[in-house]
Amino acid sequence: MITDNIKRIESAFSRLTEGLFSAVSLCPEKYNIREMRFRSGRPAVIITDKGTFFISPCGRLTTILSSAVIKTDKEEIKELFIRICGYSVHSFTESVNRGYITISGGHRIGIAGTAVTENGRIIAVRDIECINFRIAREIKGAANGVFNECFSDGLRSVIIAGPPAGGKTTVLRDLARQLSGDERGLMKKVFVCDERGEIAASFCSESQNDIGINCDVVTSYPKGEGIMMGLRAFSPDVIICDEVSTDEEASAIECGVNSGVEFILSIHARSEKELKSKPILKRLLKTGAFNGIVLLSSVNLCSVEKIIKAGDIPD
Repeated sequence: MITDNIKRIESAFSRLTEGLFSAVSLCPEKYNIREMRFRSGRPAVIITDKGTFFISPCGRLTTILSSAVIKTDKEEIKELFIRICGYSVHSFTESVNRGYITISGGHRIGIAGTAVTENGRIIAVRDIECINFRIAREIKGAANGVFNECFSDGLRSVIIAGPPAGGKTTVLRDLARQLSGDERGLMKKVFVCDERGEIAASFCSESQNDIGINCDVVTSYPKGEGIMMGLRAFSPDVIICDEVSTDEEASAIECGVNSGVEFILSIHARSEKELKSKPILKRLLKTGAFNGIVLLSSVNLCSVEKIIKAGDIPD
């Protein structure tokens, strides 16, 4: 069953320790929280759409650092980590080694500590020091601006660029819903490569986000492998994937383009200048499939700042 945003946000709060949960539950801005950052021996930091704050035990947000704000010590960070893992830390070893855990509701929790390596590969993470909750939300209609700019004349390949927390994943999720659903009468065959589990937020084999009627999703597969699976077995009209960054992923996309499949992708870029300097973008543009790039606003969540033509990106 698809959860509403209040239940989704509360599902993230339920992973907090008793003291942190009590403070956040009393916070008047609790449903506007975007991130919660907890660091060993340092003050807890709460980020909302209004800015960055400290929090007191009574839930008051403040920009003033004082002895009245909550600090998390080593033991509380350890307890928080165990709660995030559902008291089964070993079950999340591989995910923790990648630096994050995705929990029910689609919330991604960053985990930072000391890496244990073997032959150049991370095999464990110990002494967890920093934990960052990124709160997921489903915003139906978030992709309306992108849809009207890019898909009013039919399906095409599009690259969506924007800063971290700028709404790229939210837009991708809503595009999947609009393209594969009956709201616009399209019912396109959409295939989502959800490597980080943030687009569909699948939990116990069920997508908790509305990604449309005619949409298939693979979760936690590396994007390159997921794309090839989609091409081999699902005959998609369009493949959607988030945060494309590697040559392996670009190679899989090239295979898809050569097979006649459209792609909707996202990449990180804070500005047009940064966008133009990205080698991965230049490789994607060489496929000839992408006529333009949608740059999202760094101020207004999910809104289109500019459409950049492929020809304006230097070789």
